[in-house]
Amino acid sequence: MNSTYTFRIIRTVCGIVAMSCIVSWAWGQITVQGTVTEQRTGTPLAGVTVEIAGTAMGTVTANDGTYRLDNLQEGATLLFRYLGYMAQRHAVPAISGVLDVEMEPGVLGLDEVVIVGSRRQGRLVTDAAVPVDVLGPRELESQASTDIDDVLRTQIPSYYVLRHGIGDEATIVRPAALRGLPTDNVIVLVNGKRRHRSGSIALSGSSLNEGAQGPDLNMIPSIALSRVELLRDAATAQYGADAVAGVFSMRLREADHGLNFRMQGGQYTQGDGRYAHLAINKGLPLPSNGFLNLSLEYRTADPTIRSAQRDDARLLASRGYPVNDPAQIWGSPDVNYGVVGFANAGLDIAPGVRAYAFGGGGRRQQEGGFFFRAPGTETARTSVFRFGGSRAVVDLVPNDDVVCNDLKDLPSLDATFAQVEDFIAGYQGKCFLFNQLFPGGFTPRFGADVYDASLTAGVRGGPSDGLKWDFSVSGGRSWLDFFIYNTVNASYGPDTPTSFKPREYVQQEAEVSAAFSWPLKIERLASPVNLAWGATWRTEIFESRPGNTESWKAGPYADQGFSVGSNGYQGLNPAFAGRWARPNVAVYVDAEADMTQNWLLNAAVRYENFYSQFGGTINGKVATRLRATDRIILRGTASTGFRAPTPGQANLNVFRTTGFSVEHGLIEVGVLPSVHPIAQALGGQELTPERAKSLSLGTVTEIGPQTTLTVDFFNIAISDRLALTGSIPLTDEIVKIVDEADLLGGVTNIREVRFYANDFSTRSRGLDVLLDWQRQVGQNVAFATTLAWNWTVIELTRFTPPGQISSFLGQTLQNPVALSLLTPQRQIEIERLAPRNRVNITSRASWKSWRGMVRFSWFDEWAACRFRASSCLVDGDQDGLDFYDGVWLTDLELGYLIREDWQLTLGTFNVFDANSAAHPAETGRTGNLYSRSTPFDYNGTAFYLRLTAHLH
Repeated sequence: MNSTYTFRIIRTVCGIVAMSCIVSWAWGQITVQGTVTEQRTGTPLAGVTVEIAGTAMGTVTANDGTYRLDNLQEGATLLFRYLGYMAQRHAVPAISGVLDVEMEPGVLGLDEVVIVGSRRQGRLVTDAAVPVDVLGPRELESQASTDIDDVLRTQIPSYYVLRHGIGDEATIVRPAALRGLPTDNVIVLVNGKRRHRSGSIALSGSSLNEGAQGPDLNMIPSIALSRVELLRDAATAQYGADAVAGVFSMRLREADHGLNFRMQGGQYTQGDGRYAHLAINKGLPLPSNGFLNLSLEYRTADPTIRSAQRDDARLLASRGYPVNDPAQIWGSPDVNYGVVGFANAGLDIAPGVRAYAFGGGGRRQQEGGFFFRAPGTETARTSVFRFGGSRAVVDLVPNDDVVCNDLKDLPSLDATFAQVEDFIAGYQGKCFLFNQLFPGGFTPRFGADVYDASLTAGVRGGPSDGLKWDFSVSGGRSWLDFFIYNTVNASYGPDTPTSFKPREYVQQEAEVSAAFSWPLKIERLASPVNLAWGATWRTEIFESRPGNTESWKAGPYADQGFSVGSNGYQGLNPAFAGRWARPNVAVYVDAEADMTQNWLLNAAVRYENFYSQFGGTINGKVATRLRATDRIILRGTASTGFRAPTPGQANLNVFRTTGFSVEHGLIEVGVLPSVHPIAQALGGQELTPERAKSLSLGTVTEIGPQTTLTVDFFNIAISDRLALTGSIPLTDEIVKIVDEADLLGGVTNIREVRFYANDFSTRSRGLDVLLDWQRQVGQNVAFATTLAWNWTVIELTRFTPPGQISSFLGQTLQNPVALSLLTPQRQIEIERLAPRNRVNITSRASWKSWRGMVRFSWFDEWAACRFRASSCLVDGDQDGLDFYDGVWLTDLELGYLIREDWQLTLGTFNVFDANSAAHPAETGRTGNLYSRSTPFDYNGTAFYLRLTAHLH
């Protein structure tokens, strides 16, 4: 069906192109050329848009600031625009000639040129055929947080980011969602080249993005960016697999001079979460019209605590146990250090030929807390502090006359701390309780050392009116070295280590690409047809490396029922480690032209072949833009897309303590490959790519000279969605069969299983509205207000209905089990977890040396299952679905120019400390004060101070 839809698009395009040949257009004879420079320094400006006013035709200045426009008509007006500078209008002269322009810096600089979404010259946001958001240096630095995910969430209403909390890998690299789709449905480009994924797979993300594997945006220093462009439109046919929800295009600074400096620090009003951020960017000239732009960033952040004392911890404290308060920590993770550097360079190596290279590397260490392991009460950690309803005791000398389990003075789970201490003193060397090691219980700390490196090099050339070409080679590597401490491998008894290296993940990617474009002149069209074509070979390699022996191996007391592996996040058994590759090749053709002076048409077709696994697929896209009047533009797109499972997703094998049930307390959850025998017994199958069809319709209205309204509707239908199943509970009967089969490398007593499956289909529908007003009064006074509203509704259109299994791993079950791959929790949260409405209202003002900003952010109501229960039921049969009211957040900034190039800014985030309290039952049982599903930073009000400098 996907191919049929694609061919319909291609057929429609061919028909439109054929019809356009009857359109007549009288070409002008005037040629204008010149150089665009910066007014204060005289430096040539590359990337300035030179547009014929009232049309979408024009060009972009080259690296040396030069431009050329042919076939102009007398009386037309040229419009020069560049991010950060005031727009200028110049009349086309009566005869061909030279027109040099000096761009004057603007106070707010809101005219934005975009590259993403078209392989033609850059266009203004309002002239693009697809919806694009642009964030310049002002937006990137005007934030309380230095985390780029938080920056994007604050600026882009349809961008949803997992809140900080207890989340295993998701604590290290937070997954995000765009238009309700996970982070691996969005690709990231850096200078037009695809960025590699992180080695982190978000197993504890929200229901919108659990199991997603996307790039780590925080491994690119924000000060290295000249702008971020977000294409809010499906673009698989243009940029490759995974671009189902959109494309992030990050453009690096190319300045060959100047120094940019940023220093920021802040904390929350509760006195924690203190952070420091230091960034510097330097431009250097190279011979042959070259440049070298260097960036370095350092970041550190203390953790926050937004926890109440758990009920069981309070009870234990009353019985004399030395329990920490709070016993379990909810809040932002600890970023011990984060250092990342980036470089961008280019120079001419021959007339019309330019060599370029960019890339960087970095390292950070990040950690957070896990669930509290209670040393007593009915919630005592199973297989460590208890077996069933009895206290767990290690029999150190099994063959002597002391049978520890049968001792009458073995303390019950309700015993006082003094009684436990008396037992320990009386049976030293014979019986062992883990209370000796952790008298007040323990809360594991989990984290990773994250390393990242990337490099792209290439050469491009060709005249603006002839064949252009670009050859490049790219490589990227993400390496995560996980650690966990303050925990045990209980099967080792008193000899257990308390810190472990459970595993390492390495994601490596390489790409070789060739791209070409040619302006094909057709006299009946209003512009040449920009033909672009190219080919790419790409490979992804995912490697999982085993942990140290004690993190996964069964110790001498495993046969007594004690848990195997580092408690909380088991180490990887070498039997399940491996290295998996997924190569693919792709070819594409892209055509774009102004069919008339007011009508643009773009079409793209891409063939991609994953020859070692999934075979080939063809995807297409049509985009059009019609200037209906001088003030109204209509635009629309239709496309197909797909996403294939990554090698990491297809081969993941993880055992974690993340589940919770009333019957068993904290429980082990296994994430297995879909073809593992246990997964297959529960309905697992070979994974296949997911398929998408997308449609968008929009309008851009210039309400006034400085006021623009854009409205874009989108509809994205995805079939055979690739995602983790919900947590599938295992009955005692199945657990016994699994343990006897010994298919898990010694891990026993897992209570829930998950695996990837193509189990459901969805439709995401929504509306993006952007109202932008700006006014600049001379050089020293400017005002701007932006209102952005996103409405997104996600609908499950198909999923495998619940079934029943009567046999498991070849054994007949005495009690058949109901089975649903898409658990009720996932069903509900896919549709209701993300707020359906988001609104951002940002107003900025500049008056002489003062700068001010106020931002209002609205998060509509949302719903989530209490305790993240698979059934969305609690205490047996009670409804566990909680609804949370909408919230307004308010941010303020006030800045002052100490001197022309230095600015000091004081800001506050969430001025009125708005938040969403967790259900009291959840707070009592797991200690979280605020909803786990909160779509914004739940840490409360924060203050920060920032010093910036832009030296020329």
